[in-house]
Amino acid sequence: MQRSSRSRAPLDPPPAPPPSPPGRPPTARLERGRAAEALVRRELERRGWTVLGTNVRAGRGELDLCALAGGVLHVVEVRSRVGGHAGHPLESVGPAKRRRLARTVAVALAEGRLPRQREVRYDVATVVWPEAGGAPRIEVFEGAFDALDLW
Repeated sequence: MQRSSRSRAPLDPPPAPPPSPPGRPPTARLERGRAAEALVRRELERRGWTVLGTNVRAGRGELDLCALAGGVLHVVEVRSRVGGHAGHPLESVGPAKRRRLARTVAVALAEGRLPRQREVRYDVATVVWPEAGGAPRIEVFEGAFDALDLW
């Protein structure tokens, strides 16, 4: 598993969270999640990855981000936390979640929602928001798990 991290410069403010769906007030957690996905998308694009879609629905599941880089289809699960008191966000992607992601990818490929690639990589991107403000810490764990190890 490759690990890379990047803290954004203080002059580069985080993007404004996208608006909530009409008729439903957003929760702080939902807004943070959306903002985290936007930050990760921006980071992947900065690296030269082509983002194919966000919140890709297939079957009963949803994939946070799907991107192409170097002929590899990257399925990126985005996790975020405020501060570090509840553990690292990567720890929240357990075996059950990994199996659901792999099933959702299989359905998305079968339905033609994602392009067939020789290699599919399961990545996890984490965003840790500082409690006292400041720049969030973004980490991308490429190849965080292998779908073949799940069954």
